[in-house]
Amino acid sequence: MLLSSSRVLQLLLRSPEGWSVLQARFASIRVHDATQQLYTTPVELDGRKGKFTIDAVFQDTNSSGSPRGTVVTMHGSPGSHKDFKFITPQLVEEGYRVVGINYPGFALSGDSDELQHHNEERTLFAQTIIDRLALKDSVLFLAHSRGCENALRLTVANQDKTIGMALVSGTGFRVHKAIKPVSRLKKINHVYDTYPLIRRPLEKLFYQLYNRVLGLRLRHGRTAFNAMKSMSLCDLEHQKPFVDEFNKNAKLLALICYSGRDHLIETEIMAEFAAAFLERVHFILRKEDSEEAVTDQIVKAFTEDDKRRVTVEFTDDNHFSQKHRAKLIARSIDAMFEAAKNIKNA
Repeated sequence: MLLSSSRVLQLLLRSPEGWSVLQARFASIRVHDATQQLYTTPVELDGRKGKFTIDAVFQDTNSSGSPRGTVVTMHGSPGSHKDFKFITPQLVEEGYRVVGINYPGFALSGDSDELQHHNEERTLFAQTIIDRLALKDSVLFLAHSRGCENALRLTVANQDKTIGMALVSGTGFRVHKAIKPVSRLKKINHVYDTYPLIRRPLEKLFYQLYNRVLGLRLRHGRTAFNAMKSMSLCDLEHQKPFVDEFNKNAKLLALICYSGRDHLIETEIMAEFAAAFLERVHFILRKEDSEEAVTDQIVKAFTEDDKRRVTVEFTDDNHFSQKHRAKLIARSIDAMFEAAKNIKNA
């Protein structure tokens, strides 16, 4: 059941169109795998040759909704909702609803040659799911790596319903080592799209690159190439207008985390990105430091000191801090929801 009976009744009472609105919004959502709390719904996107439909698969840990709030997760390229498997259980235990987006072309949601993998498409994909689930308020966007650009866009686009965002190991404003030289990647994209006969060899090449060089374990060459294509289309410096819009809203909360030993993104690039958020308070977690103590400081910054933007550097972590620092991130998110409640009641 996608909605509790009380929630359905509330929506019916609020909606002048009644059942017709509810049917349009929820009838297309189906159970995909009940044991993993996965659902599926068709999403219409704009392709090179016109509109097409892709089957989206997403995680929803509490389809009836939660009064505490909803965390919408967005993975990197490649990735899935499982990238947050260490954070999600902690959020669920605290009573939050977690909706895990699975971007198309990465094994769970559908794939298509019409996919372009740019941010407009990825943002529309996620927004369609958000709208179809009728998420109205107390939403926080949690993202890792490539997904951070989309979380930023979605936070700015949904200021009426979001409390803010938590970004982990994002892309920064400049070309980083994982996508250098980006011009070459874009040329490879063009060859791939133009000459279908060469696609299989290119997929095999990028399968080897991701598995053996970048250390990202993938099962299929197609997934690897889709990952490369989406990475070559990062916003980078074009994120700045979205950061500026974010900064204009003093009520929005942000947690920006990055690592000192990230093998994919230079630390100085992420430090530059973090510094773009106004009136931030910055924390550093070193190997010899107490994670619990630093977490307590972050929680205090949000809940007692009325700080709205917190940045954290994990000096000895790699690209996957959403796994290594799951407890810190989960507790920080809980503090952000508490802070949002204080802001609303002020």
